[in-house]
Amino acid sequence: MKILVISLSNLGDAILTLPALEAILRQHPDSELHLIASPRTEELFRRDPRLRRVWLWRKEASPLRQAALLWKLFLARFDLVVDFRHSLIPFFLFPRRRTPLFRRRSPGIRHMAEAHLELVKSAGIPPFEGRAPLPLDEKDQRKIDRLILPQKRVVVMAPGARSHLKRYPAERFARIADRLKEEKNAQIFLVGGGEEAAISEAVAQAMNNPPVDLTGETTLGELFALLVRADLVITNDSACLHAAQAMGAPTVAIFGPTDERKYGPRLPRSAVVRRKLICAPCERALCPYHHECLRDLEEREVVEAAMQLLNGER
Repeated sequence: MKILVISLSNLGDAILTLPALEAILRQHPDSELHLIASPRTEELFRRDPRLRRVWLWRKEASPLRQAALLWKLFLARFDLVVDFRHSLIPFFLFPRRRTPLFRRRSPGIRHMAEAHLELVKSAGIPPFEGRAPLPLDEKDQRKIDRLILPQKRVVVMAPGARSHLKRYPAERFARIADRLKEEKNAQIFLVGGGEEAAISEAVAQAMNNPPVDLTGETTLGELFALLVRADLVITNDSACLHAAQAMGAPTVAIFGPTDERKYGPRLPRSAVVRRKLICAPCERALCPYHHECLRDLEEREVVEAAMQLLNGER
């Protein structure tokens, strides 16, 4: 059987499709699986040896280049197309079966990972209930091992996020990091994409003790290797949150305008910290007020959740 998966374009969203991808592979273990990725997610999927081919779709490409790619995909003759983007691409490929462009949503608010599993269920694929870990490389693990000091608790912090409305203030991340370093003998690592380097630099400069700032310095594989070693991850609603959950890391997730019921952690050893307001979660691109959902969130609440996870109380 020849299957094409059309994945989502943002890294965090793509990670949330991994349980559904695992369900496809378990239902059709002998299939020839192809996947369409974006430039942001290409590295994630090229790491998976179970994928026969990863096709790169560039949204900004000319119509002629996009048409050429569609023609190549058409010639590949897929039996099934699973489209997480709900795009028109499957209609140009004429597969034997495809997931529906429009579908009736189940009532209530569901986690996005569950919504993706429901999509593959529409293609006759049973849901996968476990965790879908990301593949690790021994070279990446050895590199990270050299950075970790002996007898230290490894605490990974991701102070960035694509939207500024999701970012907890840098100076509060810094004070939380200093407390964990002093009270829990923690070694603090800062992580994120290259575009978040200024945010991590602000955290590092506000700290009393310098962290290990790896922002923009790691490959995805190295980040995954670090998350596997983490005793705790503290993160905004970002790709790092979903990566930490995929790797099984205890996680404190800081939420503001977005809904943790859709995007929050699902592992037992996790905690969501948010300010309870009548306007939150609003899920808006702009805040009509003064960003109280994160501005008024006390760092004490984040520290308490972090301490509980480090002490094994959650």
